[in-house]
Formats: sequence, structure tokens, C-alpha cells
Amino acid sequence: MRKNLYLFLALACFLALVGIFIVDGYMGVYDTVFITTGEFEQRVEDDYWQQAGRGFAPVPVPVGGSTNAYFVYANRGDRIAFRYEVDNRLFSNYAADIDISAWRSQEKLRDLASQSMQLGSFEKGEVRWELNTDEFRPEGIPAEQAYNLSVVINAGKVERRIVISVNPLITPGRPF
Repeated sequence: MRKNLYLFLALACFLALVGIFIVDGYMGVYDTVFITTGEFEQRVEDDYWQQAGRGFAPVPVPVGGSTNAYFVYANRGDRIAFRYEVDNRLFSNYAADIDISAWRSQEKLRDLASQSMQLGSFEKGEVRWELNTDEFRPEGIPAEQAYNLSVVINAGKVERRIVISVNPLITPGRPF
């Protein structure tokens, strides 16, 4: 019986450690941004911004671009659908005011959506909005020139930035 006691204690400690790692990896508040351009949906989970904040950008960053932003490419006239999902995996409640706005050159253009989110333990919530790239085209910009637009999501103390690079209109050239 004494030999089995140590075996059971070792097994219990091992199972406790495995349980701690499972709970620690699961518990928390996680946010995900879904971006649909054309027929392609991109999913940006919160670990992207955690890695980018430490200087590791999981996707290539344009020259001179910020590493704490996610970059999306769209065509002029595209309607881009967004969905911001918050997953509360805690035993406590989660509450935050979600404010989403469009920016260009450090200037706020317009508020896109605003919602107060109250989630109970182990609940999910989401905010949906749509953006038309033509509505944010700078005045006087030629059709052959690209432009950038930022979508900033503020959820309490969390800020997520998505930079949309809008491609120029491509006109067919003259035949030779």
C-alpha cells in the first residue's frame, strides 16, 4: 500500500499540472476581428496583436508600416464587412464600450459603430459594421493613385488597428 501511495501522489501532481496548463491556456477574454473583402474572409485573433506588440509581425508589414496594425488590401468601390467578436472565458462578467472609427493621417473621419457590451461568464458578443471604400476617398485624388484608411477599434483598454490599402482603379491600356 505504501508503494502505491507515492505513485498516486505523483499521478495526482501530474494531473494537477496538466489541469493548470489547460485552464491557464483557456481562461481569459479573447477578441477576434473578421474582415470580409470580396469573397475572402480574414480572421485576426488577439494573439496577432500580442505578437505584433513584441515586435514580431506574423504577416509581412509594408515598408514604413506599423507592426501593431493588421493590413488589408481592397479595391475602390469595395464594401468591406467587419465583425468584432469578444469571447469572455472567465467566471466573472465583462463590460466594455466598443467604439469603432475610421481614420486617415491621424485625423478622425467618422464613427462607424458604437456599442456597450455586457457579457456574463463564458458568453460571446459581437459588433458588425460595413465600410464602403468610396465613401472615404480623399478629395482630388486621381483614379490611378492608391490611398490608405485606418479602422480603429477601442474596447475598453484594448485598441485594435486595421489599415486598409485601397488599390487604384485599373483602366485597360490602349492596344498596340
